[in-house]
Amino acid sequence: MSMAEYRYSLYGTAVRYETDVRILAQPVNELLRHFRQDDALEADTALALRFHQVKDRVEVPLTISASSRQLASGTGEAVGDRRATGLPYEVILDQGLLIAEFDGIGVLVIDGTQSRADGYLINPDRLPSNLIEYLFHLALIELLRRRGLYTIHATALEHNGRAILIPGNSGRGKTTSFISLLRSGYRYLSDDHPLLQDSKAHVDVLPFPIKINVTDATVQFFPELRAASEQVLHPGVPKRFFYAEDLYPTAVGERCQPALVLFPHVVDSPQSHLELLPKSRALEALLPQALLVYDQEVARQEFKVLAKLVQQVDCYRLHFGRDILDLPKLITPLLEKGR
Repeated sequence: MSMAEYRYSLYGTAVRYETDVRILAQPVNELLRHFRQDDALEADTALALRFHQVKDRVEVPLTISASSRQLASGTGEAVGDRRATGLPYEVILDQGLLIAEFDGIGVLVIDGTQSRADGYLINPDRLPSNLIEYLFHLALIELLRRRGLYTIHATALEHNGRAILIPGNSGRGKTTSFISLLRSGYRYLSDDHPLLQDSKAHVDVLPFPIKINVTDATVQFFPELRAASEQVLHPGVPKRFFYAEDLYPTAVGERCQPALVLFPHVVDSPQSHLELLPKSRALEALLPQALLVYDQEVARQEFKVLAKLVQQVDCYRLHFGRDILDLPKLITPLLEKGR
């Protein structure tokens, strides 16, 4: 199969993706389905990503020099609040290239200066599509942040032109609180990776709409999810997923200013309540939800954006009780009061 090219545009940033393997095309097109475009791209300005199929690590056309430097490594297991990826990994800096090795899975080679990334995946036909999507997203975000587009682990919604961000790791009530607001008429921005951009006057939240992943426990809270067919609530491993537009009468939101950041924490209480967080504590809680940054200048710029974001919003600890379906009654008045 010859190289197939797919084109996207993310808020003025052109992205070109090429692959010679059909199974490496579908997850990427699914991830970026809202950003497809058919127009020609300026080759010298587009971010270029290529994913290749290899049968073994020795087929990867990459020789690591003796001057390379290890930046990070991990077993893939969760430690403290760090997310579990399930992937043993090592990140290396070698002659300007950022190289991420995933044991038994493949290698990402990212050239930030050239706005290019290559992925070499070992026997991709044996990999789950969500893993291919995850690896592509890592490479894409590493390039996008050099164009001033950043992301955090958070769900995001928009209501009357104002955004709510709900960051947090799995098990904290992030997706459950997100769906509670979504079903009440809030507009969808992202289930897990909203984009942030500094517009000078303030930080904007930009939609990055993707499928919404849910655990069986989350499904049980919402009658419409419990009753949904497999054509709407799709089977998946380890989570099922659905698309917002298939279940709720809501459109994807638009670029907007954030008004609230909620840090959810599930509590055994009949009612949810909010605890106002000082800006310093909110920033401290938000930083671990950003993806790792290995370039010092990029890290400095991203920190400035996150600090600016915290300064322009109200930040709360959401003690999320058993009144799950009534959460909009607690949150919406905050948004209306701040208008």
